[in-house]
Formats: sequence, structure tokens, C-alpha cells
Amino acid sequence: MPMLAIVLTGLALLGAPLPDRSADPSQQFRAANEAYAQGRYEEAVEGYRAILDAGHASAALYHNLGNTYVRLDRVGPAVWAYERGRRLRPDDPRLRHNLEYVRRQAGLPRTGLPPRGLSALVSGWPPLLLFGLGVLSLCGGGLGVVMRAAPGRLLAWPSPGGWGALGGGLLLVAVALGTSYVQALERRGVVMEAAVPLRAAPTDTAAADTTLRPGTMLDLRARRGDWTRVRLGDQSEGWVATPQIGDV
Repeated sequence: MPMLAIVLTGLALLGAPLPDRSADPSQQFRAANEAYAQGRYEEAVEGYRAILDAGHASAALYHNLGNTYVRLDRVGPAVWAYERGRRLRPDDPRLRHNLEYVRRQAGLPRTGLPPRGLSALVSGWPPLLLFGLGVLSLCGGGLGVVMRAAPGRLLAWPSPGGWGALGGGLLLVAVALGTSYVQALERRGVVMEAAVPLRAAPTDTAAADTTLRPGTMLDLRARRGDWTRVRLGDQSEGWVATPQIGDV
């Protein structure tokens, strides 16, 4: 129980009556937090999911949603929520701690699936920050070129510092775009339900090679209709019904 208390801390428990779904997201968030504090966990889940359905996602929201799923003993959705939160805030210690706790309690690998190939190289790189730094460097280099323009000429040959700023900016922008592309290609999912069969073919009649536990991380390879071809951490592959997977 002490460990569970530590895991489920961090909620912004502000009192408010539960509003309708058209209400302000901050009011919905406070109302869902109060429902959680009062032990009305299904109601809290409904409130948090309503905010997500309206397009308002945040690491704090996924953190609280994951805590609520833990209270409901729903391992798959809890892992999904924490993983979604870490996509938005990779270094959040609460999300990392809670995710490790849930996986440990469920007997799952502590770290999920490690990135592979180029994804491992750019794992954790922030594309938006790299792009912003590249644009600033380009602007600084361009300004240096203009400031050094000789009288009667549009542009003068820039100094080595100007060339360095321009070249560095172009490199950062290219790295940011490449990082964003590689990270987008890495598609991961979580088994949301209990005893999900991993089948040899995308059909209910195909043989089930194994049964996946809720919270298992999957590498999503391809989709065919209502089925998704997945790869496990041991490199084995198979097909899982798409509705039984939560995209991370």
C-alpha cells in the first residue's frame, strides 16, 4: 500500500461539480480529479477521456488517467496512458516511476520495447527544439551577411562566422526534419485487453501462436483491415485485432 500511495500521487485535486462535455477543459480536469479523489474512478476516466476526445492532451492529463486505470486494475490502459504521457514529456519522473511500478506489478519488462535502428540513434531528440535552433542560427547568419554588405552591393562575402551560422542552421533544420520523420515511422502500441491472441494470419480462424498479456508493448508493422501485424521484443511476429491495441 505505501508503494501504491506513492505511485498515485500528483493529482491536482480541486473541487468542482462535474460539468457537461462542452465545458472548459480546465473545469473538466478539476471535476475528474475530484471524482478520482472521491473514489468514483469510472466517472474520472469518463471525464479525462472526454478532454482527450475534445483534442486537449497533456502529460498531466495522461498521468492522472493512468493513475485512475491503476485504481481500476486495468493494466493495459494504464500502461497506454503513461506511455502517451511520456511521448509528450519523456523526462517526467512521475510518469517513468509509475510506468515502471505498473510493469513490475504485472510481471512485464520494465522498459518496454527499446528503439531500433535509426530510431535508437535519435531517441529522445526534440525535433521542434532542433528546428527552432536551426531557424535562429539561419537568421543570425543571414543578419550577419546583410550587416557586412559593402556599399553599392547587395551582399558581401560573409565572414567565416557567418558561413558557420548559416551552415549550422541548415544542418540543424535538416536534422530536425530527419529526426521527426524517423520518429514518426516508429509506431508502437499496447495490448489493452487480457488474453489477446497473437495469430499467424489476419483472421479469427488462424492459429494463435501465443497469448499476449495486457500492457505488452508491440512494434506495429502493418495494418490490413481490422488487423495489425506486430512484432514483439523477442522479434516474433503475428497478427492482432486492431481494436485490442492502443496506439502510443
